Amino acid sequence: MKILIYLFALIIISAFFSSVDPSSYQILERSLPPVLGACLGGVLACTSIVVSVLSSSSIETKRKAKASHNFSSFIGSLERDVKILVACLCFIVALPYLRSLDYPLTLNLFDISPGYLKEKIFSTLEIFVASLAFIVIFELVTVLITILKNMMVIHDTDS
Repeated sequence: MKILIYLFALIIISAFFSSVDPSSYQILERSLPPVLGACLGGVLACTSIVVSVLSSSSIETKRKAKASHNFSSFIGSLERDVKILVACLCFIVALPYLRSLDYPLTLNLFDISPGYLKEKIFSTLEIFVASLAFIVIFELVTVLITILKNMMVIHDTDS
């Protein structure tokens, strides 16, 4: 329930900062895909470092990691976060195209023009997805740095 409240708050903030001015939202549309793609590459590189250290560990360390509930939870969380990040990247790439399409249905709300609502909704979605992606990146980087700081505990140096 807490996550839903955070997501709803993020949508409200995204709507507040969204713009219908093409010069504003085109900045996001041009810059976000390469930035998120580079971040995804960095996260995957950090993840591969953790995996390589664990794979070169002793059999005892591998056994402990496999039996550890915390480590299994970490791996599940990491997988979920990377999948969310990939989905955000897909949305960031697809939303500008979807904005350019003409839809057979129009949304009428009060006396606001359908064109304005369409631009506002797509700008809100772009800001929301970008914010979500950066939150996930922050979480991933925090976790990976914590693991790298504690690598000597994970990596068995006695054997």
